[in-house]
Amino acid sequence: MDAVANVRGQLLPLVDELIAQLESDDDSESAAWFRHVGAALEAAREEDDLLVIFLERLGPTGPMADAAGFSPLARLHLDRLLAQAQAVAFAFSAEGDPH
Repeated sequence: MDAVANVRGQLLPLVDELIAQLESDDDSESAAWFRHVGAALEAAREEDDLLVIFLERLGPTGPMADAAGFSPLARLHLDRLLAQAQAVAFAFSAEGDPH
C-alpha cells in the first residue's frame, strides 16, 4: 500500500465518525465541511495533496469548532482526527514516509 493510501486509511474513518456525530448533533453546516475534507482525502494522490488538506482544510478547524459550538463528543472526534493528522504530518517531515 502506498503512503497516501495508508494515510487515507488512517484518516477517513475518523472523518466519517466526526461527520456522523455532527449529523447527530444537527450541525449540517459543519458536517458538510468535513464531507469536503473527506472528498479531498479520497482524491489525494500525492504527498503534496495531503499537505494542502492538512494546512488549508484541517488547520482552521479548531477555531471553527469553537465558533460553531461543537458538542463535547464532536470535539472529541475532531481532536482525534487532528491528532492523527498531526502524527502523519510529523512522519512525513521526519522520515518522508507516513508510517
